[in-house]
Amino acid sequence: MLRQFERRRVHPLSNSDIEGKLTTLLPELGRAIDRLPRPVFSRWGQVGIDSILAVIAIWFSYQLRFDFSVPRKHHVVLWIWAASFSFLRPFCIWIIGGYKGIWRHFNLNDALLFALGAMPPTVIVLCMRLGWPGAIGKVGLPLTVVLVEYGVFLVFALSIRSLRRVLYEASLQGGKRKRTLLVGSEAGLASALRQVALHPEVFVVGLLTPDVKLHGTRISGFEILDGPMALPKQLASGEIDLVLVADADPESIGEMIETAMHFGVEVRLLPSAANIISGDVRVSTIPRPEFALEHPVALVNETHPEVVETFRGRSVLITGAGGSIGSELSRQVSRLPVAQVLLLDQDENAIFHIHGELSQNSKTKVIPLVADIRDRDRIWSVFAKYRPQVVLHAAAYKHVPMMEDNCTEAVLNNVIGTRTVAEAAVGFAAERFLMISTDKAVNPSSMMGATKRVAELLVQHLAGRQNGNANLTRCACVRFGNVAGSSGSVVPTFLRQIASGGPVTVTDAEMTRYFMTIPEAVQLVLQAATLGSNGEIYVLDMGDPVKITTLARRLIEMSGLRPGEDIEIRFVGVRPGEKLQEQLWTDSAVVTPTSFPRVLSIQPPPPTKDFDRYLHSLEAAALTHDDELARKAMMEMPINYGTSQLTQDARLAPPIPLEPLVMPDPTSGLLGVASAANATK
Repeated sequence: MLRQFERRRVHPLSNSDIEGKLTTLLPELGRAIDRLPRPVFSRWGQVGIDSILAVIAIWFSYQLRFDFSVPRKHHVVLWIWAASFSFLRPFCIWIIGGYKGIWRHFNLNDALLFALGAMPPTVIVLCMRLGWPGAIGKVGLPLTVVLVEYGVFLVFALSIRSLRRVLYEASLQGGKRKRTLLVGSEAGLASALRQVALHPEVFVVGLLTPDVKLHGTRISGFEILDGPMALPKQLASGEIDLVLVADADPESIGEMIETAMHFGVEVRLLPSAANIISGDVRVSTIPRPEFALEHPVALVNETHPEVVETFRGRSVLITGAGGSIGSELSRQVSRLPVAQVLLLDQDENAIFHIHGELSQNSKTKVIPLVADIRDRDRIWSVFAKYRPQVVLHAAAYKHVPMMEDNCTEAVLNNVIGTRTVAEAAVGFAAERFLMISTDKAVNPSSMMGATKRVAELLVQHLAGRQNGNANLTRCACVRFGNVAGSSGSVVPTFLRQIASGGPVTVTDAEMTRYFMTIPEAVQLVLQAATLGSNGEIYVLDMGDPVKITTLARRLIEMSGLRPGEDIEIRFVGVRPGEKLQEQLWTDSAVVTPTSFPRVLSIQPPPPTKDFDRYLHSLEAAALTHDDELARKAMMEMPINYGTSQLTQDARLAPPIPLEPLVMPDPTSGLLGVASAANATK
């Protein structure tokens, strides 16, 4: 019997169970009340409700005064005053404007106005009770009833209005709420929280402020988590849908915009009333870059089956995994059925953020690797330990003006670093090696574009040297233009300039560029990696080129401002290494379609027979860390870079033969790598 009783015993609900039931019940109640006839919440409906509450309030007050046993002699007085108050209270509240408020948005100001409107009947009766007791009759109205009745009426009336608002807001939570992070000063956050309270679809998860003294405290019940510098850490968790900037200086706003765009999180500026009145507001919203492009974003939610099968069960190495392209590559690859994802970058902070994000949001094994692609021993040891089967090489220096002033670094990273990774991929018999290139490699006018073109030739050269190799590593390159929202794109720069009030600087009115969003570009890169050719260059279909001036105007207009009036567009001239128009392939190139509609194939001419000699001359010049010498060596390369500027006096010394490619024994482990590396030195 005892066991049977124990089986039937109902276990008490835990706090989480109760909270879950309330979370489900409140929206249903809110929607049920919304379905009531509209007259219920009209002004006359409110008058009727308050009349009933006035009767209940005085009856309940009498019950409290006489311990729920009201003497018979007070019954007549009770109902006389109940009838009087049912008319007087709504009348006074109507006169003072207490019925103009909407219950769905009932707030403290409405409550104060309502309390003030409900007070006159109580004051009148109280004065009569104290100053002219006989006017009320032989059986007087108890003084405590007069005072308690007012309080009871307010409690009932204000509670029912507050409940209406709570249920209404709960009814709106059936859809997806945006998990929001607020950033700003103390005053800005307080103002923002008042504004956000009117939008129940916004769910505030925390606050960030630069004031260290406020960290760990609360504003309006919301905790201040950290300062603005912690924004990347918060966004890396993947639990933030929206960032609202309540108050910040233009430089900080620009950094937050770039950070949020890097993580693909929507960001908006939330001006205070003081900003609006003073005219200091420059940007009301931060437009999403893809909406400013001429062609729509053609992002397919489902990954192509061929891509899934190519990556299934593979170990994938992504270099430059902390960058804009590399991090999105990491995200999309981690969603594929791969064995593991190796994230390699020399920036430890970038690797920390993307590793934290993927570790939390993906079930795939993710391994962070801090390494420099120019460090041959380190790269080969990574290949020996993890044996990646697919290598996606995104690591590169990409800023054109920056590389004009750092020529040797551009060569050592973009060319020699690529050779190191590509040789390791071939040496350890990886199945595929794909290098991400750029449209600036076509007829290059900049040092950055020239290094990427040499890197393309290097990959082709390495692919050609594998002929007859049983363990063929399919080496290829994929070339595309600018990606809107990347750290090197013009879009974040424009947004920072708009946020600071302008001007927006454009190099030339006729300058055009190819644009594509980061997720779209990466999706097509993975398709290109699936193709089984060796030594080819793939080009992504990026649509028509976009005028930079048109892009700037669209971003200004999408920010709610007027180009030329609110924000000036200023032309500053072409910077060193820049071209007015970019090309995705040369005029003589043979372009053919592939099995993927938006991935095209280029059959490039093979590198010259003396490519090794040219390459080693370039490497020797770069190792001197003399930028001018490296630039002259690049002009010697057979890539049509600056040949007209080369003079006879700038010729380099006779080149040194290129070191041979050493193929390690795949079973030799790290010792084999070390010996192979030493053999090449």
